[in-house]
Amino acid sequence: MSEDTTAAERTTVTTVSARPTIRVALPQGWARAVLSGIEAALLGWALVVVPTLIAYAAVASNQWLVSTTWEDAFHFASDLWGAALGAQVVSGEVSYRAVPLLFVLVLIGLTKLLLLQGRRFPAAAQWMAIPGFTVTALLLAGGIGTHVRVLGAFPLAITIPLIAAAWEVALAPHSLELRLEMPRWLSSGVRIGWRASWVLAAYGGLFLLISVTQSWSRIRGIHELLLPTSTVDSTMITLAQVLFIPNAIVWALSWLAGPGFFMGSDALHSSASAPTMPIPAIPLFGATPVSAPGAWVILALVLFGVGVGVYLRLRKGSESLLDDLYQGGIAAVVVAAVYLVISLGSALVLGTGRLAFLGPRMSLSALCLFAEVALGILLTVALSHPVSVAWARELVSAGKARVHEHRHHEAAAGGVAPVELAPEVPSEDVADEETAGDSLEVADGVDTREDEAAENVADETQLAENLGDDAEAAQASEEEDATSN
Repeated sequence: MSEDTTAAERTTVTTVSARPTIRVALPQGWARAVLSGIEAALLGWALVVVPTLIAYAAVASNQWLVSTTWEDAFHFASDLWGAALGAQVVSGEVSYRAVPLLFVLVLIGLTKLLLLQGRRFPAAAQWMAIPGFTVTALLLAGGIGTHVRVLGAFPLAITIPLIAAAWEVALAPHSLELRLEMPRWLSSGVRIGWRASWVLAAYGGLFLLISVTQSWSRIRGIHELLLPTSTVDSTMITLAQVLFIPNAIVWALSWLAGPGFFMGSDALHSSASAPTMPIPAIPLFGATPVSAPGAWVILALVLFGVGVGVYLRLRKGSESLLDDLYQGGIAAVVVAAVYLVISLGSALVLGTGRLAFLGPRMSLSALCLFAEVALGILLTVALSHPVSVAWARELVSAGKARVHEHRHHEAAAGGVAPVELAPEVPSEDVADEETAGDSLEVADGVDTREDEAAENVADETQLAENLGDDAEAAQASEEEDATSN
């Protein structure tokens, strides 16, 4: 009975393994980052709209703009906002595309500043600025603009907040550090290449400034053709061109590299060609070189590479020659890659026909830029490295030894001693002194020998006398013995 009760009281427990669950949780402070992205897009849009409306107010009284309203100006400003993000603006059957790279850099900096408000939150939250900026920017362009193809703005609308967020995450004090096991020459080469890219931009800007200075009269002439009627007009024209200065620097670097740039589909301007075709009525285009100096201008980029090589040896050099060469090669690759990416946004489309493409020969220019900068870097590193210097010294020493040995062989074959090994011929005075010295030495030798002979004779005489005495003493002794007997 008890056994049955015990069996009835037993219970069976079935364990079911728990299903894995994936929880997606937004980091703390994500709302602040999203708001920063939205604010950056709105402020950037305002930076385009406000000057456009001011310009419209300055020319609204023009008889050619009688039919244009404030609403039209507002829509046009939104079209310009989309164009600044890389989208094409289509008017009728003609499309336009012009990305002011300086304005893009301003947007990146503005987004970065707004993200500073979220530093008290985890660094991962900063990435949420990307959807905030992208969605807002596309809505402003496509919702208000009337002639813009908004999908063309999508790449830059993502890239701008992405760069800003990555910049902020990298500088955040409590960010999650991702340590990648990379060789020193790789990480150092990337850093040097990134810094060299900024220096190269300033380098190209210097050449652009020289060209503008030399072509100032042409630039002023084109500006007057635009018939500015007020100071506001001139200011707006100048400000619009200032936003395209990075574009012009990219074109200048392409010209220095050799491939050049197109000022029309049939007008290639380079160091080897300077066509006299018509150019668009934009004052900055007046700085286009009107002569072809020749291929020697590529030495400017080779010298830039030499400067990078000197910096590498002074600041980042290692004991291994191969590592330094690797660093230089990686730096040149980074410089060319940065140029190629930026050049993609530097080209202009100002209409159809000849104006369908204006800008640098991107791929070829990047390849030539890499070759010229790499040549300067690698030559400098290879020639200045301690290993190379020691090797060169060994070669010089070995060469001198071979020359020395060769002269000895020639002297042995000809029976004439080499000049550097020939005995010196003494002068007459020296010869007389040496002869006198030898005579004195001979005389001293003769005297010495005479003294030694005299001493020998005296010794022999003394020995004979001693022998004689001994003989006499022996004879006397014998006589005494005989007498006694």
